[in-house]
Amino acid sequence: MRGVDSYYWDSCLFLAWLKDEERPEGEMSGVREFLDRAKRSEIRILTSVLTLTEVLEAAVPTDAGSEFQRLFRRRGFGLLQVTRPIAERAAEIRKFYRDSGSKLPTPDAIHLASAIHYEAAAFHTFDKGKSGKGVGLLQLDGDVAGHPLRIHKPLAEQQSLDLRSE
Repeated sequence: MRGVDSYYWDSCLFLAWLKDEERPEGEMSGVREFLDRAKRSEIRILTSVLTLTEVLEAAVPTDAGSEFQRLFRRRGFGLLQVTRPIAERAAEIRKFYRDSGSKLPTPDAIHLASAIHYEAAAFHTFDKGKSGKGVGLLQLDGDVAGHPLRIHKPLAEQQSLDLRSE
């Protein structure tokens, strides 16, 4: 799909969609907008095969796992393998943050390394980190262990109006 921007999605976005989470204004509409654009092949959503494990083991509604897997039969979605170059870059990223006194879980490092390796236009996540639990991915926007990578939430380009009467 030449000329189509690719966005790397962290597992938490798929989980938010499958669980229909209540999130701050614009976040879920952004998730849905990007999913719709990928279904129309206007963009591509990439994620690691690790996301399969993270999503399929989670408590999601009945049939949500099948719905999730069906996405990757579509042209606008891609599951990326963990190759040796990605594993080596993930180790480099983890070491960088460990040496600076922070923790970065291996799955997060693999997700980041995959996005960098495949030159994603941006890495989408909701991961702000938890106190004492290490690096929040949103904090790394622009610089992941010396690698340029835009990291942000997938906010909707056009906010929808809630016209329901109260």
